[in-house]
Amino acid sequence: MISNLIRHSIDCQYQQHARHNFFYPGNEIGWTAVTRRLTTEGVPEILALRDADKAAEVVDYLTGSARRTFCEVNQYFDMAAANTAALKEVYVALVEDIVAAATSGSFHETLLTARHTRRLQRWLQRTHPFFETYYSQAGAQLKPVVCAEYAAALQLDVLQLDLATLKEPVLDMGCGTQAALVRLLRQQGIAAYGVDRFIATPEAYLKTGDWLDFVLPSGYWGTIVSNLSFSNHFLHHHHRNSPDCTRYAAKYMEMLRALRPGGSYHYAPSLPMVEKYLSPEEFIVRTIPVTARFSCTIVTRMPAGEQ
Repeated sequence: MISNLIRHSIDCQYQQHARHNFFYPGNEIGWTAVTRRLTTEGVPEILALRDADKAAEVVDYLTGSARRTFCEVNQYFDMAAANTAALKEVYVALVEDIVAAATSGSFHETLLTARHTRRLQRWLQRTHPFFETYYSQAGAQLKPVVCAEYAAALQLDVLQLDLATLKEPVLDMGCGTQAALVRLLRQQGIAAYGVDRFIATPEAYLKTGDWLDFVLPSGYWGTIVSNLSFSNHFLHHHHRNSPDCTRYAAKYMEMLRALRPGGSYHYAPSLPMVEKYLSPEEFIVRTIPVTARFSCTIVTRMPAGEQ
């Protein structure tokens, strides 16, 4: 179990630096008053992290908090398994540095914060090179990219979902922390499941993880839905000529192949740049306007015998 003082120190660090711009000149991650107190009053608790299991628990907590903080600032951060593993190594190094400082009896705040800041900068440069260009023009504190979770009733309307004819099982890719649509469908007796990077209240039918890492077995799902989630991110990378476009395109086709014959993928916004290449012998594509500039697409896998 993580000590209260260590946990409080971590939480305060993330709260103070939630919108930190790592590419603003001289913008180091300074310590909070709580962290300074930890280095004076909490040395025994830090030294206890020489135990590998205790250290691993703190590293996991640091990494999880970092993932959440990055994504709250910008929903387009890629936190798939490989990037998360690399981020975890940054926090392994941080814990090792802090334990070494406690062992020597000397905490050099300026040196420790500079090291940690440089490691996070290098992680960002390797995993999100576009953000260095984008954020180098921004101020010391970043403005968050808005990411809202929509009411279940609104999602039913936007995605053109009819509860009476919905094919099961249903998968919501990017269901949101509250998984509102999944919970509503299950209340109606529909076998629904969700995937999201962060789940507020875990359930057996909700999977915490990145959609790019989630494996979809072929021909399993009756309905797949994504409202301002997967396709929105796909468009984001497409408009920026991101190298991640290839990964999103591959996942998109994996999702279509995961549909049962007669099953449908409902998503918004639409993806015209890939929809036009879908074989009419395999898929029926319908685009429904939602607003003047926003539409929903329903891709249905041709029923057996009609392909």
